[in-house]
Amino acid sequence: MTAQRTIEDEIGEIGVWLMGEFGGRVPAAVISRVLNASKRDLEGRIDPEELGEMFHTLCRFRLQRIVAADQRITVKIPGTRLA
Repeated sequence: MTAQRTIEDEIGEIGVWLMGEFGGRVPAAVISRVLNASKRDLEGRIDPEELGEMFHTLCRFRLQRIVAADQRITVKIPGTRLA
């Protein structure tokens, strides 16, 4: 039971860290969905000792892709000003 609590603590800390890193660029609800989906995808498939590192890597990759996709679809019109 102690090992499971440690994993949950680590996942929580990673979530806070990723919220801080991506919070200004990705809505909190989207970050939360990525965290939950990544946890579901990894649970029971990864050795518990490696879960934290894999969770961080997977979440960060997914969030980076979201940011990159958002930057690709942003339309910039030269010579215009935003109010």
